[in-house]
Amino acid sequence: MIPYIHVPDLKLGPLTLHPFGLLVATGVIVGTWLATRRAKQRGIDLRKLNSFITWMLVAGFMGGHMFDEIFYHPSELVKRPWSLLFLWEGLSSFGGFLGALIGILLWKWFDSSPWLVLGPITLPKFHKRRMAMPIMPLADLILSVYPVAWIFGRSGCSVVHDHPGAKASADALLAVAYGRGPITEYGPIQLIMGNAPQYDLGMLEMMFTCIIAFFFALTWGKKLPTGSYIIATAFAYAPVRFVMDFFRITDGDTADIRYGTLTFAQYCCCALLVFGGVMIAVVLGNQKKGFDPQELLLEGKDLPTAAADPAPKEAPGA
Repeated sequence: MIPYIHVPDLKLGPLTLHPFGLLVATGVIVGTWLATRRAKQRGIDLRKLNSFITWMLVAGFMGGHMFDEIFYHPSELVKRPWSLLFLWEGLSSFGGFLGALIGILLWKWFDSSPWLVLGPITLPKFHKRRMAMPIMPLADLILSVYPVAWIFGRSGCSVVHDHPGAKASADALLAVAYGRGPITEYGPIQLIMGNAPQYDLGMLEMMFTCIIAFFFALTWGKKLPTGSYIIATAFAYAPVRFVMDFFRITDGDTADIRYGTLTFAQYCCCALLVFGGVMIAVVLGNQKKGFDPQELLLEGKDLPTAAADPAPKEAPGA
C-alpha cells in the first residue's frame, strides 16, 4: 500500500503557494520549453507555435473549469450561475482538452493584434484570417511532449488527492493509505499510513502518463508521419481512462455524476477513440498523396493574417 502524501502550502510572507498550482505551472513551463525545442529542431515557425500555444492554454484553462461546472457540478451551477466564471474553483481534464480544442479551432480561423494599451496591459483585437491555418502539425508537436507536462499536472492531483477512488483492500498494491495512521515526516512533507485504503485516480493516471511519456520520448529522434502522436494519444489514453473511471466514487457527496451508467469523461473517451480512427484515415491519405502538413508551418513561410491593422491605440495617460 502506498502512503498518503500530505504536502502543505508554501508561505512566502503574505504570498501562499499551493502545491497543485506550482506543479501545474511547472508542467506548462516544461511542456512549452520542450515544444519550442522540438519546433526549432524541425524548422517550424516559432511565431505560429507561440500563438497556437497561447490560444490553446487560455481556452484550455477556461474550458477545464466551465465543463467541470456544467457536467460534474450542475446543481451548484444552478444555485450560483456566476460560478462558471470562477476558474480557480475546479478543473476537469477532459473539459480542459475540449477547451483547448475549441481554442485551436478558433486559432485556425482567427488572429489577434494589439488594440488598446493600458499601461502594462494590452487588450487584443480579433480578426478573421484571410487563410485558415493548419492545426494538425502543431497539435501533433504539442502531443509529442504533452505527456511529460501532464506528469506534473497529475502529480499535483496526487499530492492534493482531489480524485479519490473506490475503496480497496489493505493488500492492494496501488491503493493509497487514506484515513488516520502513523505519520512519517520528511521536512514539511508527511507520509501517512492510514487505515482506510482507497485508489487515488490522480496518482494512477500520473503513473500511466509516465509510461506514455517514456515511450513518446524514445521516438523524438525519429521522423514519424505528421499526426502519429495524435493517433497514439487517442488509442493509449482513451481506453485506460475509460476503465479507470469505473474506479471513481459512486456514493456520497463527492461521487461523480453518471449519465446513464457512464461519466462525462467516459463518453469523451468513446469520442476520442472514434477521432483516433478518423485520424488514421487522414494520415494514411496524406502519405498516399506524398503530402506532409508540417511543410505548411516551416519558418520563413508567410503567416496568414487579416489585412494590416493600424497601430494599437494607447489609452490617455497609459
